[in-house]
Amino acid sequence: MKSRLPIICIMGCTCTGKTELAISLQKSFPIEIISVDSAMIYEELNIGTDKPSNEILNTVKHHLINIRKPNEDYNVGNFYKDTEFLIKDIHMRNKIPLLVGGSLMYFNSLYKGLSDLPDKNVTERELIDYLVSKYSLRDLHYCLKHIDLTSYNKINRNDSQRIQRAIEVYLTTGKPISSFFDNKKNFLDAYDVITIQMHSKERLFVHERIESRTREMFQKGLIEEVEFVSRKYNLTLKSKSMKIIGYKHVLEFLENSGNFEDLVNQCIFATRQLAKRQITWLKQFPSDIEVDIKNFDPNIIYRLVDSHCNLSK
Repeated sequence: MKSRLPIICIMGCTCTGKTELAISLQKSFPIEIISVDSAMIYEELNIGTDKPSNEILNTVKHHLINIRKPNEDYNVGNFYKDTEFLIKDIHMRNKIPLLVGGSLMYFNSLYKGLSDLPDKNVTERELIDYLVSKYSLRDLHYCLKHIDLTSYNKINRNDSQRIQRAIEVYLTTGKPISSFFDNKKNFLDAYDVITIQMHSKERLFVHERIESRTREMFQKGLIEEVEFVSRKYNLTLKSKSMKIIGYKHVLEFLENSGNFEDLVNQCIFATRQLAKRQITWLKQFPSDIEVDIKNFDPNIIYRLVDSHCNLSK
């Protein structure tokens, strides 16, 4: 018997069939799926996130899908804590956690650890909101030069979210946010982790899949979905859920009455750029097996999982 309990991780860029593989493995092994997707967390954002159908979600156990309203917040820290709990809970029920998705920032927190930063402070946030309204982003970035030189040098002066968070942490704790980064916690080291990376050696093949899926989303009613959720939850382009590719572009289209074909092409281009960034980031992760999605034998993956988990149904 292995001394460390197993975890399966399936990662890859968008449109590489990660979810389909996870569901296939669930049919052969006692697996529960944990979604590693920063978009699928939102209820009612279904078409633009390519979320599994309700029929699949009702029959195949998925965690961390539909856990937030589109006007609510969720971050890497929330994901880390939720995943730590879920992995322990799934193991307690003699099941295997399978983490699958393309939000590599979430995966990064698991593989490399997460700094134990303080929670957000409502009082300090009110002060920061006031400062944002009174001063320019460049002014706030310059403040970091005096309170946290490391962050000043690392954070782009246009990165509003990270600048505000650095100032918030300093106001809350009296310590620079960079001082927390050296004390990372990483619970994943305690497990036997199998990492499966999905990709394609032919970039054009992925590009074609991206275009096909994007056009299908519009055929399914992406514009109507954005119209509905933006009205229901009073969402704007500043809302975190409306910064997701597709939702952002459609909301801009609705506000400016743009050209439909231009909208579709903008979404295709943005998704291809995302895939490019994901492919670059994937190189930082370990890999027990790399799957070329254009030509691979699923049985190889089944044998790999079986040899690590030894829990075939």
